[in-house]
Amino acid sequence: MKILVCTDGSLAAEQAALLVSQLGLSTGVEFTLLGVVDEHANPASLDASFDRMTSILGVAAPTLKRLVRKGDSYEQILAEAVEHPYDLVAVGVAGQHHGLLHFKVGSTTGKLARKLHTHFLVARNVPKKVGKVLICTGAEAPAVETLRVGGQMLAGLQAEVSVLHVMSQVSLKPDTIPEELVATAETAIARNTREGQHLQRAIQQLIQAGISAPIHPRLRHGLVVDEVLGEVREGKYDLMMVGAHYQPGQNRWLGILLDDVTDQLLNQAPCSVLII
Repeated sequence: MKILVCTDGSLAAEQAALLVSQLGLSTGVEFTLLGVVDEHANPASLDASFDRMTSILGVAAPTLKRLVRKGDSYEQILAEAVEHPYDLVAVGVAGQHHGLLHFKVGSTTGKLARKLHTHFLVARNVPKKVGKVLICTGAEAPAVETLRVGGQMLAGLQAEVSVLHVMSQVSLKPDTIPEELVATAETAIARNTREGQHLQRAIQQLIQAGISAPIHPRLRHGLVVDEVLGEVREGKYDLMMVGAHYQPGQNRWLGILLDDVTDQLLNQAPCSVLII
């Protein structure tokens, strides 16, 4: 696996290294630290950040590559990811407005999420130990691959895991029974409804991917962004995983909707977001 971890020298940006280190991906991984500075800045200003991130990752300095690119953060990160194959690109931001992506968190991370053809990790408010993870899943076919890859990537975390499916009230059929509008994950599974079956399959797929911690099913009803953010805030999750990259066989219109949902989640979520 090859991972690109980005920094501008700020402590906020270094959260990416902290979160990656907790994923347990250091073994057998090729790390590249990418430092991005303004055109007229001294690249040496990144040395201290590179050293701290190397220490956080626990990787021997000779086995880790350091790169410096000058210019706009979005353009330089994208250029590096396009020119060289990476399995994961990680950036860190502070709150919703500072760090590597400066005051353009929503637009810049959103653009990277749409343009990057690899997995993308946005680290925000990273605790010393990630304790709760929320995995969001849809009912479409590409969710199978998302759960497989995402499950493998998160398997090293010793954290409480919940898998969430949002049942959109807009898409309900006219003959939908009222009980389905208020069903919990447990009742949906007990009644073997379509949503219950989906949650059961998702849990099994995550277990097969290597997640050993207990997995809690969650079912919410309403608009996707509102319900996902509501779950994140109410559950106080440290990390959220969503499947948002276009995949073969996926409806293009669905891909456009996912881009919009992802941009809103990246801009509004109080926690880190992993995009598969």
